[in-house]
Amino acid sequence: MKVILLILLPLITFTQDVPIGYWKDYLSYNEPKEVTIANERVYCVASGGLFYYNTNDNSINRVSKVNGLSDNEVEKIKFNNYNNILVITYKNCNIDFLKDDVIINISDIKRKEITGKKKINNIDFENNLAYISCTFGVVVLNMTKNEVKDTYKIGDNAQYVEINQTEITEDLIYVATSEGLYSASKNNLFLSDYNQWEKETLFNNVLLQDASFSGITSFNNTVVAVLDKETDSVLIKHNTWENTLSLGFKRPKLSKSGESLVITDSNQIIIISTNLQQVKIETVHNAFNSASKLENEIWVADKNLGLLRYLDQEIQESITVNSPISNDIYSLEYYSNKLFMCHGGHINFSLNKLNNDGASVMKNYNWYNKDFYDLNRARDIVSVANFNGKEFYASWYNGISVMEDDEHIIKYGFQNTNGVLDTTFYSNNRIQISDIKFDNNNNMWGLNSQVERPLFVKKADDSWYSFGMNQDINGLYFDELIIDQENKKWGIIVNGGIFVYTDNNTISNFSDDSYKILNTNIGNGNLPSQNVLAISEDLDGEIWIGTDKGVAVFYYPELVFSGYNFDAQQILIQEGDYGQYLLSTEKINCITIDGANRKWIGTEAAGLYLLSKDGIEQIHHFTKTNSPLFSNKIVDITINNQNGEVFIGTDKGLISYRSDATKGEENQGTTYVFPNPVR
Repeated sequence: MKVILLILLPLITFTQDVPIGYWKDYLSYNEPKEVTIANERVYCVASGGLFYYNTNDNSINRVSKVNGLSDNEVEKIKFNNYNNILVITYKNCNIDFLKDDVIINISDIKRKEITGKKKINNIDFENNLAYISCTFGVVVLNMTKNEVKDTYKIGDNAQYVEINQTEITEDLIYVATSEGLYSASKNNLFLSDYNQWEKETLFNNVLLQDASFSGITSFNNTVVAVLDKETDSVLIKHNTWENTLSLGFKRPKLSKSGESLVITDSNQIIIISTNLQQVKIETVHNAFNSASKLENEIWVADKNLGLLRYLDQEIQESITVNSPISNDIYSLEYYSNKLFMCHGGHINFSLNKLNNDGASVMKNYNWYNKDFYDLNRARDIVSVANFNGKEFYASWYNGISVMEDDEHIIKYGFQNTNGVLDTTFYSNNRIQISDIKFDNNNNMWGLNSQVERPLFVKKADDSWYSFGMNQDINGLYFDELIIDQENKKWGIIVNGGIFVYTDNNTISNFSDDSYKILNTNIGNGNLPSQNVLAISEDLDGEIWIGTDKGVAVFYYPELVFSGYNFDAQQILIQEGDYGQYLLSTEKINCITIDGANRKWIGTEAAGLYLLSKDGIEQIHHFTKTNSPLFSNKIVDITINNQNGEVFIGTDKGLISYRSDATKGEENQGTTYVFPNPVR
């Protein structure tokens, strides 16, 4: 059992810089799907994040792993009025009890090894007991002792049967399963024995005995169940189970409000009284769940509209949290006091994701979204570049869209670039841009996949040029691009090493151009692997490479075209009595340089490393176990060099860490000395 003090920070505190060494979450809180009422707080799960609305002061407060939760990706929540405990379950089947702002972690189900799918479907209470409906049975938790009291396996011969919901009445425990409805005496002391459970058989249609039931509840001594089918699925038990209500609902959710039943469908909510009279709410758009405390008040988790409060069937409030549109991250960039989070990407480069979320942009800690329609129908956004007030969004499908003052001004494609932004060899409408960067002369460079001339540039005068590398374009994909201090272009060839290109600062004159493709051969790169995943230039001009077999460094990148030895070197570190190459067993997803020339290295499965400027000393190694990190898979990293905030994109969402390194500005302006005079 783990007890953690939970400090609930209101949303407004996230608008301030946190102290050095502290973390901050930037999870998405869109698409609400779960809601429960806990006294003056209304808790809501949205996009896997948890927040609550305080009805006393109208504040919105985010709760995450950063400020106390044991895990991330919240799935289910429910408040037990008997003991004032909020039960929180996670996607990985971890469980937290939250009482008086203290977290008690119950990890038994998470740690339980079973064959097949393991998931928590529902939470129900009987006094101080929590009944957790799982894919393998019912787990009963004693909320006083904070421990597992019992486990019920309902299936014949104690086989696993998926439990979707439980309901405890005055005498019985009902269980809705994937293979029918079961019940047993609440006072039976041997419910862990499957023989003590009886399958319900009193149906007008005998086929329903073995049907899948998605939910069950009771109100005013009436038991109601939901069939897991398309429509007309609500059954009420009288002497037999009858389809008394023909609602046309699709797999609705059941909840109680005093002596009434609340049935939530995606597009309407029906409140049913004890005499089966119906009151409808038809202004919801994509409702997932609802909860009620007062007879005439209902809170609804609506995917489209947010957290809604209805009073006497009329909407009173719509509550949303300012946050990114999505937790899906492909890349991060920080320009001009703005953080750009790109949500697009591809599937192993060969297939489009067809993601329409565009990019989430944070300015002054407020979030704005630039989606498919804002960007003139550009999808799968993978990179952003910023210059002179204009934002350039690179698409793995539609070329480059340009925004200025939040207005779309142009989309660059085949026609308006004289064919420089060429379409892929297999399609006449797909332009797969992987990255774009501006050089010091205001020229925008980028990479285009599966074309004859993949490296391209838009000069400051709006003229366009492209450059070839004499390779078979079938399956020729590119990833990241950097421009070094000598204006050479370095780019990742997917599973093909890296290329280096120089135009000798004469873009329109191709005769003096040179390029090299670097691989694992000695004398031609000496990369640890052909599978290069990250590339970055440090403050000393050294080029750091991340591969699926660790890190390598080009210490003398200026020699690439000289004929002298320029090969990359792996960093030898001491590990106990032996030496080994730095992170040689890790897949490196990203490398970012901070203001002190230290290296932030994100891995596929080992979390986040902060290394000294030479890479020899490990300053930090953050994982989901020893830090608030949401995941050990780090997708991308970018840094606000003005305050040292390191933005860390994981496969579970965005988080930041306030580091102690900032980057000095070339122009310091007026310098003040304090105290004055100096003695």
